[in-house]
Parts: sequence; structure tokens; C-alpha cells
Amino acid sequence: MKYLKQFVIGSSAIVVFPFYYAVQNNQPKKTYTYYKYTFLAPIWFGLWNVISLILANHFKLSLRNRFLLVTILSSLSVMAIATHFKSYNFTDTEWQKYYAYIILKYLKVV
Repeated sequence: MKYLKQFVIGSSAIVVFPFYYAVQNNQPKKTYTYYKYTFLAPIWFGLWNVISLILANHFKLSLRNRFLLVTILSSLSVMAIATHFKSYNFTDTEWQKYYAYIILKYLKVV
């Protein structure tokens, strides 16, 4: 039951709506549809929240360390998936800026 709770929290509207907005308004070079993104994003965030709980329990991490670890892992996986599936029509320079943006965005710096 605790995993279901974590999934629901991670996939909640308050978590995914800012990402919906960013994808709709700030990603003109995307090669995926907004419809697909709105379907997959809650599942993605919900699963990462469950994974973070499992890792925290296994490694006895504090809440802060739990979310720092999952921030790093999930941002790297987002970059790998976007690159592998060519999710954007970017030049090499734009890809580098995208990677920096993802890291900063996931760390809540921007």
C-alpha cells in the first residue's frame, strides 16, 4: 500500500502540470506529441517516486538524500531516453544546452 501511495503522490496533478505547461509552451522542436507526453509523464513521475522510496529504504537514506539521488538518476535517464529516441530536432549545441537545462531543472535551480 505504501508503494501505491508513493505512485499516486508522484503522478499527481500538482507534480505533472508544470511539466505539461513547459512541454506545451517551451518545446517547439519536440518530435513527440503532447498527447503521448500527457499520458506517459504521470506514469514516469509515479514510478520514480516509488523507485526513490525503494532506494531510500534499501540504503537507509534521509528524505533529502532520497530526492537528491532520484533527481540525479531520473535526470540522467531523461537525457538518455531523449537522446536515444531523438525526442527533439536539436543541433549538437542545442543538445548540450538541453542537458544542462535538464540538470538545472531537476535540481530546481531554474
